[in-house]
Amino acid sequence: MHRRKLYAGRRAAVGIAVIIGIAWPGQARAQLTADRYAEGQPKTVAGCPAEPQAFHRCALDKAKTFAPPRTPSGRPDMQGYWFGMLVSEYSVESVAADDPRAQSGVEPWEVWPGMIVDPPDGQIPYQPWAAGIGRAGTNRQQYIDPRTACHTAGVPRLAQQGDITTKRDPNQIIQPEGDNYVMWLFEDSHFYRAIAMDGRPHVGPNIKLWHGDSRGRWEGNTLVIETTNLNGYTWLDDAGDFYTDAAHLVERLTMIDRNTIHYEVTIDDPTVYTRPWTMAWALVREADPRFQLLEEACVEGDRDLPHFLEAGRKFYFGRSWKARVR
Repeated sequence: MHRRKLYAGRRAAVGIAVIIGIAWPGQARAQLTADRYAEGQPKTVAGCPAEPQAFHRCALDKAKTFAPPRTPSGRPDMQGYWFGMLVSEYSVESVAADDPRAQSGVEPWEVWPGMIVDPPDGQIPYQPWAAGIGRAGTNRQQYIDPRTACHTAGVPRLAQQGDITTKRDPNQIIQPEGDNYVMWLFEDSHFYRAIAMDGRPHVGPNIKLWHGDSRGRWEGNTLVIETTNLNGYTWLDDAGDFYTDAAHLVERLTMIDRNTIHYEVTIDDPTVYTRPWTMAWALVREADPRFQLLEEACVEGDRDLPHFLEAGRKFYFGRSWKARVR
């Protein structure tokens, strides 16, 4: 019930933002959203700036000297509950005060630095045809976000859902004895990832999965996860930014102190982008020993879908991404 109240509160806040957006000038709206975003957000994490690009540079240096705790088999011990730091559900891209998305009269985006560390401009390197589908384009205007329908947020968006300031949507990393798997559990609608660590090949290319097919390995103190075989139906954020079923993801998780993981993901999809691009942010440990993942009854508690359908939004599940751009 408590989690349902949190979501209800977020929807109410969106409604207030709509009213404010209609009545006030765009610059004032942008400043309000910037102030609201910064409110309650820590400015530093593990001795590094919390802002993703600055955190990324600082964390890479800290990782060179930190000796992580070890499992009985000698691997870095990342087990525990984690929340994202300075992540946004709205857009993975940087949003400036003069950005049209921040100036929007309906549900303005929050002004914020974004999570993209490469390219340096903080923008997804879309091919021209794809930019009009993502980046608050036709995906968001015409279709229902799969997560709104209680489908998975997908990779890497699941790792973006956690928020340390609200204790919402945590995740848990488990490293079972034997080192054959790393399990990554998410409170977000009970989803999980089973990451094989035993060197087995990926499944056949005709098999497409919501979370893809993940294979992990250790490179020194870094857990490297390569994911293929994605179905291409998930979004990267509320804006509708996306990749296709041709995407290849490489995630890198490195502890920089006992309570902080530097999370980095590179997304390569030559169908959509002009080059691979990379995001990074901090995963921060939940220190309370009484903490645990709880059941999130997403389907049972959903009240949003009828309103989206009444507004003319559509599902595209079961259809290829190619069908969406014809």
